[in-house]
Amino acid sequence: MMARSSRRLRTFLLCALASVGMVVVGCFIINSLIDPLWYLRGNVIGEINYAFNERLAKANRFLPRMQDYDCVIFGTSRATMLPTRDIQGHRCFNLAFSDGQVSEYLPYARYLRQRGFTPSLLIVEIRRSDLIGPELPAVIPEFIRLGEAPPSILASYLTLDALHFSIRTLRGDSPHHRFYDKDFEAHLAVRSKRRWYNPAATIKPAPPHDVHVERAGLYRQLRQEFPMAHAIGYIAPESAWRVAALSLTSGFDKYLAVIGEISTGFDQFLDFSVPSPLTTSKLPADTYDGVHYSRAINQRVWADLLANRSDAALDWRREEPAVTAALLRRRIAEFIATTAGIEVAPKETSKRQPRSDEGD
Repeated sequence: MMARSSRRLRTFLLCALASVGMVVVGCFIINSLIDPLWYLRGNVIGEINYAFNERLAKANRFLPRMQDYDCVIFGTSRATMLPTRDIQGHRCFNLAFSDGQVSEYLPYARYLRQRGFTPSLLIVEIRRSDLIGPELPAVIPEFIRLGEAPPSILASYLTLDALHFSIRTLRGDSPHHRFYDKDFEAHLAVRSKRRWYNPAATIKPAPPHDVHVERAGLYRQLRQEFPMAHAIGYIAPESAWRVAALSLTSGFDKYLAVIGEISTGFDQFLDFSVPSPLTTSKLPADTYDGVHYSRAINQRVWADLLANRSDAALDWRREEPAVTAALLRRRIAEFIATTAGIEVAPKETSKRQPRSDEGD
């Protein structure tokens, strides 16, 4: 009787272990096929890859292939839209990620340099909210902070978190208003008509406030991590209505002074936030929020960055910063004066306005 009970217990345990093993193996197979953290080839079941954890996924994508690249891009979700394939003489990896900030780019740059990465071309998007308001805490993966290898594919893909990402991918449940194609190039998602960008007719003062000049040094430090690289800095396109609102704030002149200081640390520096046909467009094919612009717009930005000239941007290195700042103010004034239906609220004097949201 005891022997029979013992056999039944062993049979039960073996069946349970086999069931657990099948679940674990199934979990790993599903995650490997969907590849939500980009260890392998991306999603082989469909052609869309979502960025559930861009800070980890882009490192997973880049590090095994680092020797194939001689160019890197740091920036926010806006810079993810740059079409890096369209470049001659370089192979560029886009390391931009959602809500990125310079205090996060620096640890990544040091991590890459310690691993022997020495790019000949460095491209950095300047994020305005890096320079204003309270400093946000940096979100840095532990392996970057400790200088270690990323988590292994087994450690990541045997987890329920990764399985949850895979299920969301199959359901088309994106964490952002962007997605990546099979070649890991970013695109804006199509949004419903009620969510199209439609700026208010009255332009009211908006941030910045509490401009922090000392934070310009972080961008200089980032540039100095790769001293041999040709360094291109840029400010991404932004709705002319938003920039006009920015110009009505008491901190605008100080903000321009900080931008002028940052620009001197780069070999090239183009500002696409100036009013232009790109930034005065409200077409849903161009932008959904006046901050994130389409792939077609970013193809123009990318071409202009590589050519170091643009009719849609100001070149902060061509003239003294004070001259460029004055030209930007004039272009904003012309936009306000010549655009039908615009009303301008009184210029802001208080410093209680909230920060703008530049994330996804």
